[in-house]
Amino acid sequence: MTEYNLSNAELAILSLIAEQPRHGYELEQIIEERGMRNWTEVAFSSIYFLLNGLVKKGLASSTLQPAAGRGPAKKVFSATPQGYKALHDGIYLAISIADHDNQRFLLGLSCLPLLSPAEVQKAFHERMDTLSAKIHEFSMHPAFTTPGFPPHVRAMFGYSSALIRTELEWSKQFLDYYLKGLTQNGKTGPQKTI
Repeated sequence: MTEYNLSNAELAILSLIAEQPRHGYELEQIIEERGMRNWTEVAFSSIYFLLNGLVKKGLASSTLQPAAGRGPAKKVFSATPQGYKALHDGIYLAISIADHDNQRFLLGLSCLPLLSPAEVQKAFHERMDTLSAKIHEFSMHPAFTTPGFPPHVRAMFGYSSALIRTELEWSKQFLDYYLKGLTQNGKTGPQKTI
């Protein structure tokens, strides 16, 4: 297996141009329609930057396509044979390696004593509100509401929703534990780990 060191955003864009040749605006539409920003960060302003990077790596090629009517020709991108190989290897690694990037949250936990108990409580309530909103958003996605939606896409959203539910439950348990520790130990916070 070849290492291409593709970012999540590069892998997402490569997967879309491997499906069929596409131009940047079409990619933006597909990203929006499929709710891809729920699992990867691809800003509209970075699409052409990512595409050009894939071309430089030899994973994509571009051609000019004449406009259907009047107007400028569009630059259309497609995956190269090397791009298909990189996509295959990247998807395999994404499935086989269980790695959730929560580095920023872990940094926050490591610095929790810097917050007052009221700030900790407020921060966790905001976090739980956001997680609850994400769960609701996922439940309304066409993957669950549209008959005949591809099962593998439904599975992606089901998996993401299950992870968010687990994180929400963990957050509730931690906050309860934290607050109980405050009442049992004064303002020093919990004394044991969970």
